[in-house]
Amino acid sequence: GMQKYNIDFTDEGILDLNIPVLVSGTSKNDQNIEVTVALDPDTLADYNFERYRNNEMLYYQLPSENMYSFPKGATVTIPAGKDYSIIPLKIDLRNFDLYNNYILPLQITNVSAYEIAWSSYSKLLINLNINNFISGSYTVSGSVWEASMPDQKLAVSSSSLFTLSANKCYLYMGDIAEDNNNRALYTMTIEVDKATYEDRIDNSTSAKIRRYTNITLGSKNTDKELRSEGDAWVEQERTDDPYDNKLENLVTRIYMKYSYMDLNDPTYPVKKFFEGTLSHTQSVDKETGKIVN
Repeated sequence: GMQKYNIDFTDEGILDLNIPVLVSGTSKNDQNIEVTVALDPDTLADYNFERYRNNEMLYYQLPSENMYSFPKGATVTIPAGKDYSIIPLKIDLRNFDLYNNYILPLQITNVSAYEIAWSSYSKLLINLNINNFISGSYTVSGSVWEASMPDQKLAVSSSSLFTLSANKCYLYMGDIAEDNNNRALYTMTIEVDKATYEDRIDNSTSAKIRRYTNITLGSKNTDKELRSEGDAWVEQERTDDPYDNKLENLVTRIYMKYSYMDLNDPTYPVKKFFEGTLSHTQSVDKETGKIVN
């Protein structure tokens, strides 16, 4: 099935994954087994159609050959006495258009012994979920309104930030949802200068708070005339987990106010405003700094 691989963005843009292949059964494996995997675009096509039908703008994209490789080949041996092995997979993010959402579909095409399992066990749809320090799904306390009707505000309750680089994400303007057919036309970016920040301690909670104050909003969709309408900021608050001393709770908050042009009706362009605070909470391993949920 479809599996999300959560991976932190690296400045090098090269990611190494290990894809497991396994033999199952009630008896011990007593021989070497060669297993070969290959690209399976037909399964991705079926998955896209089953999920989105004719809404092709939402389809997952198939990575091109320069985006991935098998550095040790696409065949691996499961040794006698063992029930699994791994196939190294190298991902080159430098060749990805990170505004798109990709799935790498793989299937087992050949085994030297035994039988290939049913398709639900022998096919894998790899969805790369590339993370940086502000990416993720957020709850929103905010609203969007037309410039000519400032008293008629529409609440916005959720948003997602998708990684473009170590310090930059994209999201969708205003109340544009992820399943909107025109979402690609309303992308905007937020970039954080991590060298500019203010640290403080909340005396009542002992929370360690870092606020980044040099924030740049932008968009590749210049016709939307995105404009920052105030000082944006990103704040991260850390507190010890009350139940597990190996963890800390990390709350990320992002405040933005901006304007943009809604061109859904070309004959009636509308200037809109958004103002609000985005927030989400994660648990972090104190030793490794890795997000654990």
